[in-house]
Amino acid sequence: MKHFALTRDEKRALPFLLPGVLVTALLIVYPLCYILMMSFSDNAVAAGGFAGLDNYVKLFRNPQFPKAISNTIVWTLATVFFSFVIGFALALLINRATVRFQGFWRSAIFIAWIIPGVVKATAWKWLFTTDGGMINHILTSLGLISKDIPWLTSPQYAMLSIIIVQVWACAPYVMLMMTAGLQQLPTDMYESAELDGAGWLKKMTHITLPLLMDVSFICILMTLVWAINEFSLIWIMTSGGHNTTTLSILVYNQFKVLNINSASASAVMQLIITMVFAVLYVKFLNRED
Repeated sequence: MKHFALTRDEKRALPFLLPGVLVTALLIVYPLCYILMMSFSDNAVAAGGFAGLDNYVKLFRNPQFPKAISNTIVWTLATVFFSFVIGFALALLINRATVRFQGFWRSAIFIAWIIPGVVKATAWKWLFTTDGGMINHILTSLGLISKDIPWLTSPQYAMLSIIIVQVWACAPYVMLMMTAGLQQLPTDMYESAELDGAGWLKKMTHITLPLLMDVSFICILMTLVWAINEFSLIWIMTSGGHNTTTLSILVYNQFKVLNINSASASAVMQLIITMVFAVLYVKFLNRED
């Protein structure tokens, strides 16, 4: 049986790690334990009597919960799929040898990802607004629509609008990751494939995609976790109305009306979903190591 022992240098480093450990415990571990405790409590202010699974039963019986789950699934799948497809397409386009100023184009596109979420949501809300919004103005000028579309105030278009913004924000991240992967691919394999008469599609399906499987997995997993936990963009643009209430919005709305125990149960459910993908991500990284 192996015994865990610290080296002299590791023992010297412990006092320097202590402040970081304390801050992590204070800001992450304590709130996490408190939320978990409140989800099993029947007291709305502090941890009171043990309620068992009552709060979770009420959550599953809440008519808003299935709708929030279905909205979250639609929102997540759509944003992950289109972010990956568009990001990968941009990476392929910019990585072409004939494209000039590749660094400039990558930086220009990547700006969309590094802009703070609140700024992005506020700017796009103005672009999508029915009263004088730039999107409606452009579409009307091109003759594509005859009257303004209520992008953010109609159940038919609200979900589409926030998906467009999330894809616009996440696709640059996918582009950067996939570009890095493309630049690491061995050119001799493509040369051999060309000698064998392989076309673009065969090279894509037999060389590019298989060799980029690892980085593709990371991109999909990261955009998926971001989509599940996204709050500010949805709240600023639609406040969760018009068929855009996701699990994050449901948790916030329950906290807002001081339904603390149900909100805690909802938050725990969201945490479990996120943790599943986080564990997959960590296992993948360990496999790579």
